[in-house]
Amino acid sequence: MPNALTLFLWFCAGLVVLASAFAFAPDGTLLLTLGLGGLLLALAVIDIRTLTLPDPLTGLTALLGITMVWLHRADAWQPHFIGGLAGYGVLVAVEVAYRRWRGRDGLGRGDAKLLGALGVWTGWAGLAPIMLIASASALIGVLGLSAMGLRKADAETPIPFGPFIALGGWIVWLGGTVFVPAGLY
Repeated sequence: MPNALTLFLWFCAGLVVLASAFAFAPDGTLLLTLGLGGLLLALAVIDIRTLTLPDPLTGLTALLGITMVWLHRADAWQPHFIGGLAGYGVLVAVEVAYRRWRGRDGLGRGDAKLLGALGVWTGWAGLAPIMLIASASALIGVLGLSAMGLRKADAETPIPFGPFIALGGWIVWLGGTVFVPAGLY
């Protein structure tokens, strides 16, 4: 059972998602953006608690992205389709390479599915900024928690990466052409 502080922090995160969706959702996509924000928040909570990203939620994230493309970006569906495939494929390749190199899992398949779903939302050009934000925020978060003595940080400590991918995807989706050139967004 989560404590009051944890519940308060997730409530605040929900308010940030809500406020940022209203402030920065691309024109005509507010309801879809709110759906994306709710799914990403749910995925982050689940991954932090269980180190898993459930297929039904990542699948729904992708399906909502396909709906967004169909309704708002049908003339530019190719970059979004490629983004879904590339996002998934790149992290599967990293997962398999790491397992062969180290002899153990280092990245879950749910992370690949989530990046693929976010690739549908942002197109292939959004994948690099998503992963840059995800990697930098994960590094800062883990080092910060370790420095405060709240979490061990070594090669054996499992770290839920999904929340950081979700953060990167949310920022890139809302940031639009700040991160992705207009013709590719």
